[in-house]
Amino acid sequence: MRLTLLVGTGSTRTDNYFIIGGGLGYYLVNGLEVGFDYEAWLFAKPVLQRLSPEARYVFHMVPVIKPYVGTFYRHTFVSDYDDYDSVGGRVGAYYIPKSGRVYIGGGAVYERTLDCTSSSFVDCDAWYPEISIGVSL
Repeated sequence: MRLTLLVGTGSTRTDNYFIIGGGLGYYLVNGLEVGFDYEAWLFAKPVLQRLSPEARYVFHMVPVIKPYVGTFYRHTFVSDYDDYDSVGGRVGAYYIPKSGRVYIGGGAVYERTLDCTSSSFVDCDAWYPEISIGVSL
């Protein structure tokens, strides 16, 4: 199982945001996780709330450095504007020492906003990094 707590920053074409969120994931079989995440983008206008089902495969059989690939769909609720949807993918790796419970990960995410126009306040196509720190129980 995965339980995620998120704190970070993000930006649109018009503003910078403080992001808080959380998620829950479940490994159906070794390496294959399905999950659901929520984010709130705060302290700027418009306020954004994002819901995102996802799937990720971690190459669990690889020792110590474990690559992963994943895909997601995201629905964004936008205060005072039309909501929008996006799809995307991610690639990266986790460093999981054999003798430790703490792990770190890093990778890249590509996100495509559906029905996007050049007048949107978000980029139609975006690449961004992701960094994670976790504790296994």
